This record gives sequence, structure tokens and C-alpha cells, in this order.
Amino acid sequence: MSISRLVYVSTAHPDLMLSDIDAIVDTARARNEAEGVTGLLIYNGFNFMQLLEGPPESVEQVFASICKDTRHTGVVPVLSGEADARVFGGWTMAYARTASGHGEGPLALTTDALKAYLPEDLSPELHMLFVSFNTMSNFEITPPAGDDIQPAQ
Repeated sequence: MSISRLVYVSTAHPDLMLSDIDAIVDTARARNEAEGVTGLLIYNGFNFMQLLEGPPESVEQVFASICKDTRHTGVVPVLSGEADARVFGGWTMAYARTASGHGEGPLALTTDALKAYLPEDLSPELHMLFVSFNTMSNFEITPPAGDDIQPAQ
């Protein structure tokens, strides 16, 4: 089976609450499981970056749905193509919320923690994308009010 991989970035709606992100993650996990799609979503307080991988038609359908979602704007594909294997095969949708590089705040996903969290076989290009995205966090000291969300296991 051919595996398609797509990474995009987008800008969160300014009124987005962390409870809205919980709903996004829950919906994504259910839909991805049904479609055979896996991946990782990272939110930095302003923007989303998501990697989707799975059967090409499923990735296209999920991405088309994502593009229509009004909870974000400016959806820009950053990388797309075929892959030999999934790098997030066990995660219908892993989720991480970044924090400042100083590890401040209750949700501090520091660059070192993110590096440890990413799969060892992640390509250097994808690794650099995720680590670079992590450095642009809006969560300097404390994140906006909401539930503490930790990276998926």
C-alpha cells in the first residue's frame, strides 16, 4: 500500500480556546481512525502544524476537510509526497502544545522534550520542521486558560 505524507501549517482563529482544541483533537482521532490516517498535531498558541500520513485518497479527504474548518485560516501545505513507511503509525493523532524554550508553564514542551518525543526514524527534514515550529511558541510563561494537554503517548 502506498503511503502519502502531508505537512501543513495554519493560523488559529484568534478566539480559539483550548477547549476548542480538545474538540479538534477528539474529532481528528475519530476521523483518522476511520480513514486509516495517522499523524501529529502541534499548536504553538498562534499556529498549527500537522503531519498526516496514510492512504493517498484518505489523506486528501482529511486535508480537504481540514481546509474547510473555520477554526483556522491560511492553510499552507509545507511538504507532501509519498513515504515508504509511517513515522507516526501508532498515533491516530498525537497532539502536543509547545511552550517556551525555558520550560516555563505547566505545558512546557521544550525543544529537548520535543526531540525526545519525535520518532527516532523521523527524516532530518521533518525533524527540523517540528523543532523549528516549536521555537515560535506564544506560550511564554503560562498558556491561556484551559485544561492541561500533554503530548499523546
